[in-house]
Amino acid sequence: MTARDPSGRRRFLRGSLAASVVLAAAKPSVAAWFPPTPAQPAGPFYAPLRPLSIDNDLLYLPGSSIRADGDMLHIVGQVRDQAGKPIAGARVEIWQANAYGRYNHPRHANSNLKLDPNFQGFGHDETDAAGAYRFRTIKPAPYPDSPVWLRPPHIHFAVFPPGGPTWTTQLYFAGEPLNATDHLLQGLPTDADRARVTVTLTPPPPDLEPDSRVGTFDIPLGIPGVKREKI
Repeated sequence: MTARDPSGRRRFLRGSLAASVVLAAAKPSVAAWFPPTPAQPAGPFYAPLRPLSIDNDLLYLPGSSIRADGDMLHIVGQVRDQAGKPIAGARVEIWQANAYGRYNHPRHANSNLKLDPNFQGFGHDETDAAGAYRFRTIKPAPYPDSPVWLRPPHIHFAVFPPGGPTWTTQLYFAGEPLNATDHLLQGLPTDADRARVTVTLTPPPPDLEPDSRVGTFDIPLGIPGVKREKI
C-alpha cells in the first residue's frame, strides 16, 4: 500500500483531469444519431448505506492515507442524448467489486473473498456543462456468481439525468476471457451492443499517474420517456 498524495487527489476532485481525455471522442455532426447505451441490471450489490459516497475518488476512504489495493484506473466519459447533445447536471454513480472480487455489501458478507477495508466500492460524480464525468478507482477482479460460474471484471453504472428516468448499465473490459461466457454481456442482442459497453484501457496522459490506465466510457441515453428500472 502507498501513501496518498493529498494535493494530487484535490486536483483530481476539482475536475482537472485532462479534458482531452474526457472528450477524446470526435464531436458528433448535427445529423448524428447515437444508439443508446445498452441497459443492464443493477444487480444485488447496489450500495444500501448512507451516505453512499463522498466523491468520485474510490482509491481512498475519506480522511485516510491508505490506498485501496489494485491496479489504478481513471474512468472518464460523456453523458449525452441520442443526438449527441451533452447532458449537464446528471448524477453518475458507480459500484464494483474490489481487487479480490468482493463487494463491500451485506449480501456479500459470507463471501470467502478478501474484503479490502480501504476500498469503499461506491462513488458518484455530476456531469459538467460538457456532460463529462470522471472517476478514479481500481480494476475489479472477477467473482463467483454461482459455484460454477465467474462473472468477468465489470463496473456498475447508474445515471440520473435531470428530470429523466434512471439508466443502469455495466462497463466491461476488452480482452477479458470471461467476457465470452458472461450471460449478461453475451445476452445483449448484437456485437455492436456488446462493444458499446466494453472499453479498452489505454496508457495515461502525462498529467495522470504513470502506473494508471484510462478507460473512456461515453453514455448516450435513450429517448426521453422510455422508462428504465428504478433502483
